[in-house]
Amino acid sequence: MRSHAVLIGYSARGRVVLSALYAGGHATDFTVVDSDPERVAQAGVDGVRAVAGEGWRLDVLWSAGVHTSDHIVVAVTDDALALRITSVVRSLNETTTITTTLVHSTQLQELIEYLGADHVLVAERVGEWALEMDSLVCDQLPELEWSVLERPVMHDEVGSSPLECGNDVLAVVRDGQRIWIENPEVGELRGDDKLVVLSSGPVGD
Repeated sequence: MRSHAVLIGYSARGRVVLSALYAGGHATDFTVVDSDPERVAQAGVDGVRAVAGEGWRLDVLWSAGVHTSDHIVVAVTDDALALRITSVVRSLNETTTITTTLVHSTQLQELIEYLGADHVLVAERVGEWALEMDSLVCDQLPELEWSVLERPVMHDEVGSSPLECGNDVLAVVRDGQRIWIENPEVGELRGDDKLVVLSSGPVGD
């Protein structure tokens, strides 16, 4: 059965969430929405359908198919914009599952859930999830379980970019500090680094 997802903001972390949806069999195709021409162009290079424009505009979201999509991933770097987009998306589609990522503070989690997000990835809590191996379960999709875990860098990954280590990698933990994979400061992976990865799958697997 066809299951469509829309990624609003073609960021590295947004692509991680989509990769997890695909790996878990919860999406079969997707569309990107981004206002940055370079990211739209990159989506085209990656073979992904992209709609250029602001993620809160009704005409842009409609063109991307938000009103009929099964999953919407909001992955913009500005918290206020994430709140706005989440609210607009929910107004267009009452049944879709909305995952909002890149939110920087737990104080915003309750508000963004009130505005319509089913699942919120809060940046400052990723370290807690990795250490405690907590599962994040979406209420409207009980068969989908999300986990954020920490794993060591493999021998053949040393010297590589974290972007080359799979689409499930969110961040690198180095000397006790978390560095997001799109941060150029991360450079090449070291043998004592750890990778923070996102996974999804049916509950009970």
